[in-house]
Amino acid sequence: MQYRDFGKTGLKVSALGFGTMRLPVYPNTDIIDEEKAINLIHTGIDKGINYIDTAYTYQNGMSEVVVGKALAVNGYRDKAYIATKAPVWEYNCGSDFDRYLNEQLQKLQTDHIDFYLLHSLDANLWDNKVIKYNVLEHLLNAKRDGRVKYIGFSFNDDINMFKWICDYWEEWDFCQIHLNYIDEEYQAGLKGLKHAVKRGMAVNIMEPLKGGYLANVPAQTQKVFDEICAGPVEIAMQYLWDKEGVGCVLSDMGSFNHLEENLGYAEISGIGMLSGKRVVAIKKAQLTVQQKKIVPCDGCNICGRCPHHVKIFRNFEAINKLYIHDNLELAQDYYKGSVALVGGEATACVGCRWCESVCPKHIEISHWMKKVHEILKV
Repeated sequence: MQYRDFGKTGLKVSALGFGTMRLPVYPNTDIIDEEKAINLIHTGIDKGINYIDTAYTYQNGMSEVVVGKALAVNGYRDKAYIATKAPVWEYNCGSDFDRYLNEQLQKLQTDHIDFYLLHSLDANLWDNKVIKYNVLEHLLNAKRDGRVKYIGFSFNDDINMFKWICDYWEEWDFCQIHLNYIDEEYQAGLKGLKHAVKRGMAVNIMEPLKGGYLANVPAQTQKVFDEICAGPVEIAMQYLWDKEGVGCVLSDMGSFNHLEENLGYAEISGIGMLSGKRVVAIKKAQLTVQQKKIVPCDGCNICGRCPHHVKIFRNFEAINKLYIHDNLELAQDYYKGSVALVGGEATACVGCRWCESVCPKHIEISHWMKKVHEILKV
């Protein structure tokens, strides 16, 4: 494993971080297979991963519980940093910060969280939650009393808002941004990376594979990678590790195959590692993938408490299989299997738009739910 400087913290984190938004589940359910998930986390740590990323909402609120169980045994808590995120959108008064943080400490079975992030900040959450309820003061108090070691935020808005949040407060230790070779100018993007680094902040990367879509690229894009004998996941990860200022690249690893593959790539990671041929291939790949229409859902499942039990992110996974692979049968099979079989089809949507009020990507979900079923119904 390679380790990278983590901003002004003085710490070194593994180049590969273990994301726990997509831990393995039992077939045809959304219930985490705890034994398999814990074994995965242990294996990752044994192979050198020291950054475990979770959040209050991940996998119906159970991701933190499973991470806590995994780290509570055999000294694993001392081998890895825990990063988790505060559900800022749930705050309705100043005391909510401590209430949720203390609940998370219990779920994670620890007396402190190494890296605590305000989750998915945008202009709305910043004004109507963070500033309104004096969240920054509560966050700093949590750092001072030891419940939190380092403080940061994850981000889902435009570059101007990103700079505003970074510059507003001197206490930020790190941030987490959406970045991959397709989304260089999306949200914070490359400009945001440089801005945060200039301020001494560490930067973690989420969505290196764009919700998995850069792992299963269109045939035209795969042909580009075949020409240089490289796989799409390897290229996507190397693109990020090649960059100055990138700390930890987070990958949600739901199987041992994914874990072993990513560990192999991380072992040879480094700044300035990309050859000329691979740089050219990435430029070609950008052109091929950018032509595809993709619903920008990353599966964070903040919308998971839909009042009508629609599995929104699974419906988006289905429609994106059509848009990326131009394969209606593949998309319909996924819709019938991983969506309809589990429950939560798009037809259950009544257009109440509750989900749109919490979606960090500001997706017009109610509009898309109608289109999903119209296109994929069989």
